Amino acid sequence: MQYISLYRKYRPQNFKEVVGQEIIKKILQNSIKNNKINHAYIFSGPRGTGKTSIAKIFAKAVNCFDNKDGDTCGECDFCKNANHNELDIIEIDAASNNGVEEIREIRNNVKLMPASGKYKVYIIDEVHMLSTSAFNALLKTLEEPPEHVIFILATTEIHKIPETVLSRCQKFDFKNIPEKQIIERIKKILEIEQKNLPIEVIELIAKISNGGLRDAINLTDQIISINEDNITLDSVYNLIGSVPEETIFNLILAIKNKDIKKGLDLINELYKSGKNLTDITERMQLLIRDIVINNVTRKYFTKEYEEKLEQFDDIDSETSTHMATLLFELGNELKKTSNKKILFEIYFIKLVRLFTAEETNKKDIKEKIIQTQTNDINKEENIIEEPIDISYKKQRINNTLAEADKNLKVEFIKKFEEINDYISNKEYNVIANLLLKSTPEVVSTRNIIFIYKNNFEVVLFDKNIEELQKLINKVYNKKYDIVAINLEEWKKIKEKYINDMKNGIKYKYEDEKQIEKTKKTKTSQIEKTLESMFGDDIVTIK
Repeated sequence: MQYISLYRKYRPQNFKEVVGQEIIKKILQNSIKNNKINHAYIFSGPRGTGKTSIAKIFAKAVNCFDNKDGDTCGECDFCKNANHNELDIIEIDAASNNGVEEIREIRNNVKLMPASGKYKVYIIDEVHMLSTSAFNALLKTLEEPPEHVIFILATTEIHKIPETVLSRCQKFDFKNIPEKQIIERIKKILEIEQKNLPIEVIELIAKISNGGLRDAINLTDQIISINEDNITLDSVYNLIGSVPEETIFNLILAIKNKDIKKGLDLINELYKSGKNLTDITERMQLLIRDIVINNVTRKYFTKEYEEKLEQFDDIDSETSTHMATLLFELGNELKKTSNKKILFEIYFIKLVRLFTAEETNKKDIKEKIIQTQTNDINKEENIIEEPIDISYKKQRINNTLAEADKNLKVEFIKKFEEINDYISNKEYNVIANLLLKSTPEVVSTRNIIFIYKNNFEVVLFDKNIEELQKLINKVYNKKYDIVAINLEEWKKIKEKYINDMKNGIKYKYEDEKQIEKTKKTKTSQIEKTLESMFGDDIVTIK
């Protein structure tokens, strides 16, 4: 018996079997039930999303002698014969029949009455491939077709269809099929075929099919043809000529860590093994997109994937944008050049240089912040403003730990995601992004300790603490005194706190004192010189 590929074997035979496109199915079924059949339809959308399948089902349903709720019965003579070259359903591939002569032949044949059904249905696939003269020849027929004729035009490139044709058709936009529905369909097919695949392999198939069910079923067909008991994710990547997710992560890590040698060695290895560098570039773009999303919001991805993305938390949105731009340029350039490896290496070094520049910028910004906070000098009056006393941080940490409550932390975190609502607000955008990079570690009735992985964010937090408190008070409708520390510092504080609790040492809440800047005038050049050498705390001149 001749082998039939899975996508043909499991092509849906009625609207119920179609995966996705619920709105389109409902509209078409209602039009059949209410006998409101249009003379021309255009189905547009990505490949493998059901355009041709629904066109065939609709062609059968309008001619079905006993249609049920606008769907095919599958039992009448027309439904049975429709699967075996029914004369009243004519499929035309515009890619190979795109001339004016073929369209003129259609114009001559539409005058003929249906052989067994109520309508003659012409399904023209890839209709955007028709020549200009062929479209012009089709126009008159589309405008005033015989009552017994229906045209269904299918295309993946709607922008190539002349407006004059579009205006004569009822238009339906097909969407990518959700991964969850693709996974369920593959599971069903495997169950019928009595084949097994690990769930992670099925999920990967759904992911890389980009919403195209036909592509997903075809890939499943190829994978089960390997006929091995232990099919892994690497088996799928090798089959499509791509690389594992870990490799893409390693490339981005090499860029972030400015490890040029490691990155170039990896690129060389990929090139020698014949991997598709264009595909790798696109995968890197997707990873950057995931990093950006994970940095501004949580619980968008699975917990396991979020944990993997955490190693990129220190890549800010501006750097991510520059990376995405360079990768987009690389993707376009790779299509034009034969020296793909050299081009990829050049862009890899460009990406590394982004982080070298970022490090320099961060250093400059940090120095500027410290300079602003500590050396605001009024040269005319010779007055030096001393820095704000940061001992308040110790006091706030003490006060938070003194009244720490796990239940309050749970409640606080539940509402913490509402800060996402302020990202699009110009007034709070920067503050909201800074806050979302933190972790609310300890919460009490009056205080909160926020943790950052990098000390740079802690410096920014301290600089903008008043604005941050305003935003938190706005979200929670309650006043909190807040403090931020880096992760390493928190580990030490936490360890001491646990030991103190074991030893019966209790932390007591202390009223926070208002910390004010003080000013003093340097009385002599000698004092200024000594202070610059030894520090203000040491120098005392009487």
